[in-house]
Amino acid sequence: MTIANSDVMYRHLVQGVEDYAIYMLSPDGTVANWNAGAQRTKGYAADEIVGQNFSCFYTPEDRASGLPQAGLARARDRGKFAAEGWRVRKDGTLFWASVVIDAIHGDGGELLGYAKITRDETERRMQEQQLLRAKEMTERYNTELGSLSSFLDAVISQIPSCVLVMDAVSRQIVLANRQVQAMFGVDRADMRGRTMQECLPEQACAFFERLCNDALRSDGAMREEEEELSTTLGPRSLRTKTLVFHNSDPRSRYVLLIADDVTDENAAHAQVRYMAHHDTLTGMPNRRLFREQMLKALNAASDGRATAVLCLDLDNFKSVNDTLGHQFGDELLRLLAKRLPKVLREQDTLARLGGDEFAVVLPNIEQTEDVRRMAQRLVDAVRAPFEIDGHTVPVTVSIGIAVADTPECTADHLLRYADMALYEAKRNGRNGMAFFKPEMETTALKRHEMEMDLRQAIISQQLRLHYQPIKDASHVRTVGREALMRWQHPAKGLIMPNDFIPVAEETGLIHELSAFTLHEACREAMRWEPHETVAVNLSASQFANSALVSLVESALATSGLPADRLELEITESVLLANSAANLSTLTRLKDMGVKVALDDFGTGYSSLSYLRSFEFDKIKIDKSFTQDVESSREALAIIRAINGIGRSLDIPTTAEGVETPAQLRRLTEEGCTHFQGYLLGRPVSHEPGATPPTST
Repeated sequence: MTIANSDVMYRHLVQGVEDYAIYMLSPDGTVANWNAGAQRTKGYAADEIVGQNFSCFYTPEDRASGLPQAGLARARDRGKFAAEGWRVRKDGTLFWASVVIDAIHGDGGELLGYAKITRDETERRMQEQQLLRAKEMTERYNTELGSLSSFLDAVISQIPSCVLVMDAVSRQIVLANRQVQAMFGVDRADMRGRTMQECLPEQACAFFERLCNDALRSDGAMREEEEELSTTLGPRSLRTKTLVFHNSDPRSRYVLLIADDVTDENAAHAQVRYMAHHDTLTGMPNRRLFREQMLKALNAASDGRATAVLCLDLDNFKSVNDTLGHQFGDELLRLLAKRLPKVLREQDTLARLGGDEFAVVLPNIEQTEDVRRMAQRLVDAVRAPFEIDGHTVPVTVSIGIAVADTPECTADHLLRYADMALYEAKRNGRNGMAFFKPEMETTALKRHEMEMDLRQAIISQQLRLHYQPIKDASHVRTVGREALMRWQHPAKGLIMPNDFIPVAEETGLIHELSAFTLHEACREAMRWEPHETVAVNLSASQFANSALVSLVESALATSGLPADRLELEITESVLLANSAANLSTLTRLKDMGVKVALDDFGTGYSSLSYLRSFEFDKIKIDKSFTQDVESSREALAIIRAINGIGRSLDIPTTAEGVETPAQLRRLTEEGCTHFQGYLLGRPVSHEPGATPPTST
């Protein structure tokens, strides 16, 4: 077969193919023929290229390296050569080519030439490169995110919603998605690292901030509320879910806000008006209708008549949900919604603001005493037990009262004042009422300032631990130390725990303080003698933290401290707040090997019952008895009784607050096994670099 005969066959079979460049080469690489696909791919007409060496399709670098001849040699030796690479068109532009070269032999085995097929794969190459770059960017992005990957999956799954993630302490925004940017007109890149106050509209900021505070107080319980907000898209109803969660380090917490725009959904609903103004659980007016009624009452006030607002909050409602279940809690709220209106006037408005929070607008008030009588009727109405599915559920209510007796008192002022009074009623022991007084606002401002300072103290590490020694019966040997927190404020000086711990408990910051105390105390105890324990106080509110057990595990694992060297001190309020759940948590801690001590024993009304319900490792006698041991027969009798109980149950007893030699001598005579107080050692700081404390 001759090259001429091949050319005839070539023209008949492949001349019209346009997607592939198909042509033949002579043994030395000279182009022998040319099809339409070759002209389309490489830009040469047949009369321009036939007779030229095919190496002109290669880059100068490839020609210099001998790549064209190497391809022919491979095809000659192996029968076929296939490759991909950059080739050059007539106009000098490059394209990515997929090349196949087949060696053609005659009947006698002699080499007649080569059949060459080339396909332009530039577009496919670009797509592959784009996918590769996208993959590299994704891998780099995932690597940079590192510890955030655990919750980014949850965020990504909620992409159709507005998603905000914030640090629980600094309140800085960690993540905001495109929907937040579209909803509020703020570039999401500019939001990262800033607080909501710095980048969101005031109304939206107030709403989200309230949800964050509520969620942090309940530590992790999923909360959902709906509010109409002004956005760049106009007024939109946002149904927002709030969740507090931990990352891989239990000392860190984040707040996740997921807001769904339900404006269109509500508009399509047949009962949209009713649902917009009433609570779905109880059928009572909600916050929106309550505000409308409050504005109406204030605008209509005249002739010396005033408007009053009452804020109601059920006492220990959480324990009903925890012990009986949320269905019982919901039914209790429904029964309450039926009972309370019976003691109100027809013109009054009772509303449920959320959870177990209610409010009442009292228009046309003549005398303040009328408001007091009305509030007392509400207290009495709630006090009567509720019967729910065979269970008798006792509950009480605290009420804060504010009266608008001047035109300058706005609806916002009135509700805020009533809320401040409610806080005072709760602080005074609950199951009662309190009227707003101007000094409450000053107190609230100071409390808010304390909260902000405490957040900054956590961030800037202003908190320190001091340790007070605990001696054995020899009064010389140290068997342990109690960790006591101190706050050295840069401007206000030393702040004691009694001043800031209550604020930490109310705001949820107690969980961050607890994490710091446990980790730092365990770390420090590793520097002490092996027989010494470290005692850390836990409050009832810390048991609301679902991560308490894992937090203790983390502190022990990080420090390497044996579990039996950690002693957790609790008061009976821990068991009084939520006995069953907290007993379960204590049992889990005890199973880890951690010791549990009952602090301030003898000051409560049910201490003895708790000794039966849980196997404590130590009883600590409150310092109010210790310091009166010489002057009070009652105190001495109580100390004797406690030591008798301790001996019979084989539980050591620690006398706290020992300040004089006479007290120490008498307490020793009465059988106390351990002693703690200023006489034996004051709390001191053990900063890194200081000499480790000795056992004597």
